[in-house]
Amino acid sequence: MATLNTLRTRGGIVVSIVIGIALLAFLLGDFGNQGASAFQERKMRVGEINGEKIGYTQFTDKVDYLTAIVETSSGRNSLSAEEQDQIRDQAWDFLVSQYALEPGFEAAGFRVGEAEQIDMVDGTYISPVVRSTFINPNTGVYDGTMLRQFVSNLSRDASGRAAMMWEYLKDQMTKQRLVLKYMALVAKGMYVTDLEVDQAVAGSNVASGISYIVENYDRIADSTVSVTKEDIRKYYDAHKNAFRQSASRDVEYVMFDVLPSEEDYAAAEKEVNEMAEEFSQSTTPMQYATLNSQAQTDKEYVGENQLSGPLAKYAFGPDNRKMYGPVKEGDTYTLARVVDTKMLPDSVGARHILLPAGQAELADSIVKALQGGASFAELAEVYSNDPGSKSKGGDLGVFAPSQMVPEFGDAVLANEKGKVFTVDSRFGTHIAEVTYLSKPTKKVQLATITYRIEPSQTTQQAVYANASKFIAEAHGSYENFDKAVASNSLSKRVARIRNTDRNLNGIDNSREIVRWAFNGEKGDVSAIMDIDGNYIVAAITGVTADGIAPVESVSKQIADILRLRKKGEMLSEELSGKGSLAETASKLETEVKEASGIEFNSFYIEGVGVEPKLIGAVTGVEESAQSKPVAGNAGVYLFDVTSRSAIETVTPESERVRLEANAQAYIIERANQALVDAVEITDNRVKFF
Repeated sequence: MATLNTLRTRGGIVVSIVIGIALLAFLLGDFGNQGASAFQERKMRVGEINGEKIGYTQFTDKVDYLTAIVETSSGRNSLSAEEQDQIRDQAWDFLVSQYALEPGFEAAGFRVGEAEQIDMVDGTYISPVVRSTFINPNTGVYDGTMLRQFVSNLSRDASGRAAMMWEYLKDQMTKQRLVLKYMALVAKGMYVTDLEVDQAVAGSNVASGISYIVENYDRIADSTVSVTKEDIRKYYDAHKNAFRQSASRDVEYVMFDVLPSEEDYAAAEKEVNEMAEEFSQSTTPMQYATLNSQAQTDKEYVGENQLSGPLAKYAFGPDNRKMYGPVKEGDTYTLARVVDTKMLPDSVGARHILLPAGQAELADSIVKALQGGASFAELAEVYSNDPGSKSKGGDLGVFAPSQMVPEFGDAVLANEKGKVFTVDSRFGTHIAEVTYLSKPTKKVQLATITYRIEPSQTTQQAVYANASKFIAEAHGSYENFDKAVASNSLSKRVARIRNTDRNLNGIDNSREIVRWAFNGEKGDVSAIMDIDGNYIVAAITGVTADGIAPVESVSKQIADILRLRKKGEMLSEELSGKGSLAETASKLETEVKEASGIEFNSFYIEGVGVEPKLIGAVTGVEESAQSKPVAGNAGVYLFDVTSRSAIETVTPESERVRLEANAQAYIIERANQALVDAVEITDNRVKFF
């Protein structure tokens, strides 16, 4: 177990799966299969990656494997719902790498040789996977000693989990290096020419002023601009990739909130008052609070600045021997009593020698040696099982007592500076010495009771009865659902759920609705779903498949684009051939406006707004010359360049660096997109998890 403790206690906990897989988290998709005889298998298919069908069992096996890795590295046997979601995402990325990326790397000749693998572990270019795993908690940086100790102790771990962890880390090192090689190769193909630098410098070091007129698009009524079905189809066929969409479901739902009733508030007040009477008389207030508080009671000694205003005023005021409360804030009552008051330091310092548990005789002999004048630093170097502090003579630095495990922090507070003592914790036996104590300040230990008012079972049943009445009317079709909403005077909410969503509209623990929606059809009405203590009934109003949206669903969007384009053409024609800017403004009965400080790298013009086409056009027009009409975001512009001034904000050297950085970022982004486009990936996890 010492091998695993290297990771758990002194190596920086690896709570999430390390860097390698995370680099691949940009691939997503949908679901599919064939064959009547394999109906059940098809139903249990999580997705498909590059032709490889991913079954439910295969996917959950990978999830179980990665869960074991996280539990081993963290020393915990249970993970939060959020961590479980992260592991499922990482399991999917693991399979994407296995079936989509690695075969391509192999075919392209990418390799990570044995010598390179050794260098990633113990050489010049240590893998980020290793650097992020073996972190000394005292320094916050990578510690090679911890890695070497971990590897040397692999054979001593009878459980085999340490070996599993090491094989996993080596696999991730290799995968990450392959991805980095690919990205580096692609990025090297991008460069910046001298002409690009010269043009960028010229554009950046000049600010322009203009006089302009603008004809806004809203001058022309939409009803006067005709867009035909043929126009829409032609645009759609030419721009299909612009209408790619991910799978989604449109739902409408009603929520029956389960809130405390007046009777519940009255019952809670009665119970809290009875509790307050007992609490105020209790001779063991901390024990009473521990048994009766709905939230865990904190036994730590705290300073005045660590408490809320009213509670701090009570705890450090003249009436702190009385009981605080009951105080009701929202739906929560708070009661408190001061259990103890001490003068304690805010920060302390210590050094220690950590021994494995069960070595009492060795601990006693080390203590005697220290009391006889032996060097603490030399004994720490020889005997301490904490590689992070042993190289510093066992010094742990200065810390708040609460930063350490409770046994160690309490023991430091209980001893004087220079005193050597021993204390056991879950990490082993500590032989420690206090090296620093800050000036003591007044601190109190509070026994605190929190009581939240909850809906009673009677209240819950009443709300459920209302939901049941609604579902009886709404069952069967969306039309019934819509009628039931109106007849019951309910508030209907609308949401779009994507296949990557885990919850509905930010409602906690609403995954059940997401799964239901993606397993249903348009028009389906759900049963009553208990979501985080409330009841929800939903209806599916739209189903969107992954891929390119059909023309029917985007025709309005396309019509708006084409209508705006036609308005631009009409307004451009109005602005053309009418003489000078002033003459054109007079004929169109509009005003000439001014704008200044327009630079090529700008995206915004003061008084105008975000108009990149106008900014580009200003840069390309000679001073004192009149432009052609420019169709922008808000309308069509006509302008004269009235001034040009040098501002010299960039140099060729700085501009080359900027352009190269932009080029590198662009090419890597495009490379990622190329990988997505080249691989067929369908992801149907939303139906299962």
